[in-house]
Amino acid sequence: MKLFKASMIVNIFFILVICYLAYHLVYGKFNIQNYLVYKFEEKIWKQKQETLDKNIADVAMDLNALRLGQEDYLEELEIQKNPLPNEGETVLKLD
Repeated sequence: MKLFKASMIVNIFFILVICYLAYHLVYGKFNIQNYLVYKFEEKIWKQKQETLDKNIADVAMDLNALRLGQEDYLEELEIQKNPLPNEGETVLKLD
């Protein structure tokens, strides 16, 4: 009878590997808590990046319209400068 059979050594090796992974799952640098925080930060970063990309596209479109002197954009700028209604315009307030 052999003291250590090959299958027994393999089983002990896998048990040690599982213990090692369990330890680092709780106490390691990249444990579950850090993983969840990383996922949350990544989600927030993507949302902020999409908002920033949309704003950059809007500003580029506005600058292009201003450069080309498009009437509808110039009219919007005039409305922003003077938000009060002009003479003859009617303002409807919807609840």
